[in-house]
Amino acid sequence: MSVAGGGDERPGGGPADERPEELAPRIDLRHLGRRLLVPAVLALAALLGLALVADARELADAVRGFDARLLAPVLALSLVNYLLRLARWQLYLKRVGVRLSFGDSVAVFLTGFLLSVTPGKAGELGKAWLVKALGGGVARRPVAVVLAERINDLLSMLVLTGLGALAFPGGGWVALSLLAGALLAVSVLLWRRAALAVLGAAHRLPLVHRMADTLVDVYDLLRGLLRPPWLAAGLALAIPAWGAEAIGFVLVVGSYQGDAGLLEGVFNYSASTLLGALSLVPGGLLVSEGALTALLNLQGLATPAAASATLIIRAATLWFAVALGVVALPFVLRRLRAERGAAQGSRGG
Repeated sequence: MSVAGGGDERPGGGPADERPEELAPRIDLRHLGRRLLVPAVLALAALLGLALVADARELADAVRGFDARLLAPVLALSLVNYLLRLARWQLYLKRVGVRLSFGDSVAVFLTGFLLSVTPGKAGELGKAWLVKALGGGVARRPVAVVLAERINDLLSMLVLTGLGALAFPGGGWVALSLLAGALLAVSVLLWRRAALAVLGAAHRLPLVHRMADTLVDVYDLLRGLLRPPWLAAGLALAIPAWGAEAIGFVLVVGSYQGDAGLLEGVFNYSASTLLGALSLVPGGLLVSEGALTALLNLQGLATPAAASATLIIRAATLWFAVALGVVALPFVLRRLRAERGAAQGSRGG
């Protein structure tokens, strides 16, 4: 085990780092287009669904009626989200001892947006494999960082959903329930004895037993990132990050509804994003769009305007991030070729 006795010290190398790993299987970025067919189909299904619910002609009119001058600040708020999450990515990589150049780290982070909408292992473990392939060391360390990011994001969404719920009757109880649920979830994740009991069962599973010890190492690294100081640092970046996108959503809704409330918008955006994340559907597609449109409609916004606001904010958040991933992909491919060439040269020498 990488952390004896459940402490939170980083592993410093040695035999544990030399174990074979299958946690981050190789992904072929050259054929990534095939994996993007699934999210493309889901996105098209979401668009068609909203068009059917809102009436295609009325939806088109609502989209044309959006104040295009708001697009720049909405996209800027999305960039704030990405920059704050990049800072958290850097912080967590440093914490677990991953050494990667800043340029490579940024490229991997941005490419992760593209991988996040693909089905299968690429979405969850693609960044970890890229870190390893670019010389960042063993895969278990970035795997723990990816898991910590996802947990941190979910906790941030719970906090923001609870905050937004204060705008509604009984919202205080909802906020307290969500906060209690978040604290309980973190406590369970930090309960090392229970986690080791669960991971110990992996030794008896035919397909997982070879990675059982590595999974314990990943858990110990993850546990270190979830300890109060590091969890607080991550949340201090993630909550404002997702809050920035929620404010962008409020601006979009304000184009259709002049009295759009801040807390209501934060609730709608964070709750729908949380539902999409929990659905495990790539990018939360279909789920987030349906939930967001339904919430706006229930709160009095006409269906065409609600559907239009949903399409615009998803374009300015999810698909804007995917576009940045597409821009970063050629750089990552060049770096991978360079690393491969250097490895072959060293073997040839």
